[in-house]
Amino acid sequence: MVRARRLAPSSLLIAVTAAALVACGDDGGDDGLDPAPAEVSAGPVTIATDPLRITITGVDGEVAMARDAFVEIGAVASPDPTRYYDPAAPPSSVTWTAPARAIGVDGDGWLVLDGGARLRLTAGAVADTATLELDAAAVPGAVLERVVLPLDAGEPIHGFGESFGGADAAGQVRQAQFLLDTASESGLNEAHVPVPLALWPARDVGVFVEDRRVGAFDLGAARPGDALATFGLPARGPLPVQIFVAAEPLDLVRRYVALTVPPAVPPRWAFAPQQWRNEHHSSDEVRDDAGQMRALGIPGSVMWIDNPWQTAYNDFVVDETRFAGFDALMAELAAQGYRVVFWSTPYLQPDGLTAADYQQARASDWLVRDDTGAALAFPWKEGPVGLIDFTDPDATAFWRQRIARIVDRGASGFKLDYGEDVVPAFSGALLGMQLAAGDGQDLHGIFNRYYHDAYLGALPAGDGFLITRAGAWGEQDRNTCIWPGDLDNDLTRHGDDGDGAPGNVGGLPAAIAGGLSLSVSGYPFYGSDIGGYRGGAPTTETLIRWAEYAALGTIMQLGGGGPSHNPWDATLYDDPALAVYTAYARLHMDLNPYLWTLARQAGVDGTPVTRPARFVYPTAACDDAMFLLGDALLVAPVVDPGATARDVVLPPGRWLDWWTDAVADGDGATVTTVDAPLTRLPLWLAVDRFVPMFARAADTLIAATAPGVTSYADPAYGRELRLVLAPGGGAAAIVLHDGATATGGPGGAGYQLGFTPGDEYDIATFELRGVAAPGAVTVGGVALAAVADAAAVAACAAPGCWAHDAAGGRLTIRAFATAGAIQVEVAP
Repeated sequence: MVRARRLAPSSLLIAVTAAALVACGDDGGDDGLDPAPAEVSAGPVTIATDPLRITITGVDGEVAMARDAFVEIGAVASPDPTRYYDPAAPPSSVTWTAPARAIGVDGDGWLVLDGGARLRLTAGAVADTATLELDAAAVPGAVLERVVLPLDAGEPIHGFGESFGGADAAGQVRQAQFLLDTASESGLNEAHVPVPLALWPARDVGVFVEDRRVGAFDLGAARPGDALATFGLPARGPLPVQIFVAAEPLDLVRRYVALTVPPAVPPRWAFAPQQWRNEHHSSDEVRDDAGQMRALGIPGSVMWIDNPWQTAYNDFVVDETRFAGFDALMAELAAQGYRVVFWSTPYLQPDGLTAADYQQARASDWLVRDDTGAALAFPWKEGPVGLIDFTDPDATAFWRQRIARIVDRGASGFKLDYGEDVVPAFSGALLGMQLAAGDGQDLHGIFNRYYHDAYLGALPAGDGFLITRAGAWGEQDRNTCIWPGDLDNDLTRHGDDGDGAPGNVGGLPAAIAGGLSLSVSGYPFYGSDIGGYRGGAPTTETLIRWAEYAALGTIMQLGGGGPSHNPWDATLYDDPALAVYTAYARLHMDLNPYLWTLARQAGVDGTPVTRPARFVYPTAACDDAMFLLGDALLVAPVVDPGATARDVVLPPGRWLDWWTDAVADGDGATVTTVDAPLTRLPLWLAVDRFVPMFARAADTLIAATAPGVTSYADPAYGRELRLVLAPGGGAAAIVLHDGATATGGPGGAGYQLGFTPGDEYDIATFELRGVAAPGAVTVGGVALAAVADAAAVAACAAPGCWAHDAAGGRLTIRAFATAGAIQVEVAP
């Protein structure tokens, strides 16, 4: 039985004593205080003290935002220390007051406000950052505290971690903790990866509440024009709020990551297409899936073996009655260039084959406990279970011994399900979960860092892959990828499927929203189940539209509910499912040099790989599903059932249609209808931006020994780049992950291209889009031969050759840089 948590007696004493000290006067008294200055400043923030006002100044010296009465305290007549005062929907018993002025400064540099709350402003640890601390512990009856900042009508606001309701959170409420929610069809509030981060891209301002306590952001839902950051348990001490500014929206994400930790980067092989089934019934079924993909020319480097695969949950012993000849199977998969990932959870069952493990963990206090010290029995679909307390190093060591059983047999990673069980509240009461590192009020959310670290640390450094369902701020350095859990197998939006039932989780639109909200919240790597999970196998249309979207993301993983999501299964999916999936899996694999370059940068400073279009272009009217891959590709997924066209607003700039090479000028306002047949994802290339791709098609990124399987580990396939560029009259440049560089721009008598080899790439095939036929193409002054077409270009030898497709306006040039940097001249 889960018991309500009681606040520690010392915390109550502090709160009661502080309340007594201020009870003698409405202003909390000013005895012993120094006079308040007219204003205090740190970093970009200035606080005027009478009347109380906050001003945030941008890096350009202009005022980015300002707000009077920006602090509010919520109090009740008789606080109940066991009650959960919901910050997302405060009860009517809470009375709110807004301090009007500072009445003085105490000896520790705190501004003391009328009513007893305190503020302190100091310079932040990162450039253009200030730390604002709010302390309401001395306010009688205080149960909630709030910072209020402006949010104009129609203004986008991003961040907050994973949310299925949209990348732009304006008009919504975003919770900072995972909770049960009876209003959802899943029974959950779906805040699997909450991050208390708000980003105003139009103002270049960010706010990060650097605290673990319960909270919520109301973004104009209750009070239009106001963004309310409300947090609970003020008796636990000052609430630290980091406020920062930047020169552009993407720098806001980099500022946030600098304040926390940079994200872990998946191994490169994880960026190849991945495949799995909800349940494999035999080794032959796994073997058949692997062989079908190779026979059909579907590229990929990863297969998952999902639940069930063990003799008992989390004994990590393969059930060889199901997977006969397991070691031989793993060897075959390795020969075909596949890595294998296995499903796992953080639980132990108290009976059956894991009974001894459970008893050992319980006797050693390695399970999460209630406030009496008894091991909690967590309800799970397979019966009550114990949750391993990964905050205890000995418990982690115990678990890693078991993980090693499958790692030693070839596992390269894990799909980590669940882990959100350390929750702060249930049914209106605070919970008293106890762990080695603290209590559930401090550890909810961040518990997942310990959970994930137990697995990541059991895998080879830099070569292990985790795809997980949960996370929290500061956890992203132990988490290589987020998977959004069990989405619906359709095209419905989160919370609204029109059937009158509790709010649905959502299908493809929810997947897009989840990935984009995470991308600007410090989690750049994401992969949803192509076709969804809830409801079983998807329709052919849903499978295709989801695959098109996923191909332009980071982790492309095919699988979900029902028998399979294999597009070659003609009993489940109609034409053109196989052809479309194969084409988009190929596009995803071909884009690997670009994806890996972006991923490596994300691992350094958190720069998002996928970027909400309206976050990058906050004054444009792009819809919430549109996003950029890096700065070169603009994607407009199709999310409406039956649609064969789509309305788009192109951001400012010139954009070339990836499929037709038609050029369009975007102004951020004009609505254009574009063709979107089932086989085509609306996709554009920004002019003067390189997209580096593999030039030759191979099956896998992993070295392969099976006959007929090709691999980019073989230099015959992996050393050559295809550099796609739409010249627009400006300069283009890119530095790739291996140090290779490419440049392009007007020069000499025409157009100049440069290429410097790196550690991997020393052959470049330039593909210029939307250009006229040249008079000549030279490398280092040596004229290259013109050949019939792009296929002939791919076969020519050093020093290179070129071909021009007059119908498509594409110029393809192959050049060899095996002896060092080269310069290509394209003469008119």
